[in-house]
Amino acid sequence: MSETSLNHAPTEPIEPDFSELYEQGVTRIGEFNPYITDACNLRCGYCYVIPYLTTARNITEIMSTGFVTSTVDSLVANNPDGTLDRSILLGGEPTLNPYVTEIANEMAQRPIRERRMTTNATGLNYLDLDKLRPCAFDHVSVSVDGITPEVNDATRGNGTLKRILGTLALYREAGIKTSVNMTITQTSLPTMRESARFFAEQGVSIINFHCVSLTGNTFNNIDLMIAPEQWVAARDALIQDAEDNPANYAGSIVRIPYTYLTAQEINTLGYKPIQERNYHSPDGGHRLLMLPPTPLSKGLCYMSSDLIGIPGAELGTVSPTGKFTWNTDPNNELTAYRAHPTANVSTQIKHQEALEETDRLIRVSHSFKRVIDCSMT
Repeated sequence: MSETSLNHAPTEPIEPDFSELYEQGVTRIGEFNPYITDACNLRCGYCYVIPYLTTARNITEIMSTGFVTSTVDSLVANNPDGTLDRSILLGGEPTLNPYVTEIANEMAQRPIRERRMTTNATGLNYLDLDKLRPCAFDHVSVSVDGITPEVNDATRGNGTLKRILGTLALYREAGIKTSVNMTITQTSLPTMRESARFFAEQGVSIINFHCVSLTGNTFNNIDLMIAPEQWVAARDALIQDAEDNPANYAGSIVRIPYTYLTAQEINTLGYKPIQERNYHSPDGGHRLLMLPPTPLSKGLCYMSSDLIGIPGAELGTVSPTGKFTWNTDPNNELTAYRAHPTANVSTQIKHQEALEETDRLIRVSHSFKRVIDCSMT
């Protein structure tokens, strides 16, 4: 790969400047999730980052090792406790970044409590398991849409399930814990319990569900959408089954998003929007999502992935040199939340209230989940 595509050597550090973010009252970043490349070899039917995807061979719309590690070092240095709670390498498909192994190994040497990567697992691509530090990932999250080719391949592409299961085996052989991110669509909705049990039997440590989003490519595939009442019924049935029959999920943690709650449930469960509370920072801190500082993605930064691609909703942008510039648009998700706090400010920003709410159900952040621990069963 030519270094000129980055305008600097891939390991060269930068000097990040997040002063404009901290001036807005953000005192601690608990979770930093960089989208290290826009390249992807799939075009899933519901993909929420579809406006920013490039071809699998693209090696220009990426983050360099130096950019990622310098950013982490800057965030850690500003945090009062000198650590991050969590960091997830995202994409595109992160293993299509030629520096993914180097980035993961460098992250392993930073004070991060939980290190993850989310991958479509259709192959290892540039990830070299032989060169990967043993502690590089606490676990690798594999995206999948079903446990049969008929269900999974309908949204991810022909032959993908077979490749995913093969790559899962490679991670297990390398001694890397795996989790599964399963996006539930209208097609896979009836299979939630069966799917959770299937992956528990596969030795997957965390089974993480997502309800198909209402952004990105989903609007080109409306038939994938799930009505709020449908989701609540399926969600509650899975929660009940996992609580009543934990042996069926033995060895795994099952994470199920609420997605929709009544006003009473919002109060009872103590729900707070992601703009106020990062769910993986129990002692406080915000989440920072960052797209590559490239011509396509422009270094867009968010707290909620629901808002990626929504004009004006970003917190700000980061330049290739690491300079963060605050977004003064009133639709900036943090500005909007502070002006008019709601159960999910993302809904109002996207002007999708009619799609996301019923008379009694209110859309909440997909990151707010019920966690059922069957790992010791």
